[in-house]
Amino acid sequence: FTMSKLTKKDKIHIFEEWTLENKRGTYLSKKYGIRREKVNYLINLIKIHGLSVLDKSYTHYSKEYKEHAIKRVLLGNESINAVALDLGLPGNGMLSNWIRSYKENGYNVVIKKKGRRIHEQERVKRIRTAQARKRQVASPEFKAYCRKRIYKKIGCLGSKKKEPTKTE
Repeated sequence: FTMSKLTKKDKIHIFEEWTLENKRGTYLSKKYGIRREKVNYLINLIKIHGLSVLDKSYTHYSKEYKEHAIKRVLLGNESINAVALDLGLPGNGMLSNWIRSYKENGYNVVIKKKGRRIHEQERVKRIRTAQARKRQVASPEFKAYCRKRIYKKIGCLGSKKKEPTKTE
């Protein structure tokens, strides 16, 4: 049960319970089934950016935006939590993932395309795969491999191994 599974209403209730009823992280984390750190992050996020931060739907972050955030952490010695809060990211795990991906990709920001592949690309891929399969089946090496396997199976059926006398 992660932060993304909480509804906007749940997040507002958490903030209200924190501010109005003086409930704290441990109680709220047990009540809503999320880690205490996530509760604290949510409270701080709303304190800094207001409840309007919860109205954000999916946001596309540009390569430059991600790189700036990553460099603030790696080169500017700012904490991941502080940078994520400052930028208004839905969770600090998002920035952690960006940094991990950045390091894994040779210190380059990689933007992955979202959504399904275009149908034409999928069709071309299927055609290429079928053509490659046909080339493999037609190759003399593959035919020789198949013959060898067949003779081996035939040999197992009979008491004596029979090798082909004529090559095709």
